[in-house]
Amino acid sequence: MAHQKKLNQKTVSVGLTVALIFVLLGVFVFSYAMETLDAKAEQLGVDEHPIYEAPLSDYNLAGNDNQWVTLLIAIASTLLLFVAGLAVAKLINKKKRLHP
Repeated sequence: MAHQKKLNQKTVSVGLTVALIFVLLGVFVFSYAMETLDAKAEQLGVDEHPIYEAPLSDYNLAGNDNQWVTLLIAIASTLLLFVAGLAVAKLINKKKRLHP
């Protein structure tokens, strides 16, 4: 049982580390690449008409082009999703143990 718990902790740690590496790459490397659909829409002269204004449009605060702020938002979002996913997994695991 202790070996399984250590393996699970290692798996979670590696997964979180990989996710944070992707966040870094996304903010500092891939954020400069134009999305395929955006490029195609621009070629065709199509205008964007959003139905609503997203609170964090393009993962950025309105009027802020600072990459460090974007990085902080991305890390906070990743950690929030990680904690939510971990909480759901623990609830499912607890429910399985109660009702085998």
